[in-house]
Amino acid sequence: MEIEVSIDKFVIDYKDIPHSAFLRVFMVGVEKYKVKMKIYSGTYSYELHMRKSDDVYIHMYFKNFRETEGHLHTLRIETRPEHYSHFREILEMIGKRASQVEFVSCDVAYDIPTKLENVVVIPIDVRRKMSHCETTRYFGEGYQRKQNGYCRIYDKRLELFRNKGIYLENDLSRIEVVYKPDEKIELKDIERHSPKQNKQYFAAVIMDWQALEKKEVERVINLRDGKDMYTQYIRRAIKKPLANQYRVDFDELAGAVWKQLIDEPCSMVLGVA
Repeated sequence: MEIEVSIDKFVIDYKDIPHSAFLRVFMVGVEKYKVKMKIYSGTYSYELHMRKSDDVYIHMYFKNFRETEGHLHTLRIETRPEHYSHFREILEMIGKRASQVEFVSCDVAYDIPTKLENVVVIPIDVRRKMSHCETTRYFGEGYQRKQNGYCRIYDKRLELFRNKGIYLENDLSRIEVVYKPDEKIELKDIERHSPKQNKQYFAAVIMDWQALEKKEVERVINLRDGKDMYTQYIRRAIKKPLANQYRVDFDELAGAVWKQLIDEPCSMVLGVA
């Protein structure tokens, strides 16, 4: 089975940016893009949202509320990896003033060519609870969306058709997990820190339901849908027959293409910093 790995929502921090530099970015943005500014909203003092088109955007967050001293602050940027190249002038202005650039997070997506009902994701931490919205499964509440390990499992084929009118002939399901390291990692070093998400989730694709006993099928379905998360002992027993199905090795899959995935945004940001 061929599983395709991609990344989305690539987030970085520029450190030690003066307020004057942020204002300059705002003025340039107003001249060239559709701009929306929010002041004192959420975790940051300023939110700046720029759009080059309906599909191409960049979000900026300046001066975290924890930064109470001095005149140099963090400027956080969030956008899709391929969108950084559309805002080269903005990145140059910020990069010249930053003391360093740090990686914050990204979403790592695993696209699996099978029906959603065949995808089983089991959290290693039994305290992770599952919730649902229509056919999508979530591990994590809405307010935890940007936290490490937040996960959603959904029908990618259905999402593409609903949101973009794209019809795929074959089934496609996606497991999407937030990668947000606890330690601070400079962007220039992130190539050496590929995601290690096996420690958060065990995942398998059921290739042959008939190979499972009736009791095993019931338990797998209950665990897959969050109806019963069971004890650690029973969960270990459930994983044994799943080992004979297709195991989704997050670490191996992401590690094999990590350099390729981060090359475009990293080259763009560091090339003008």
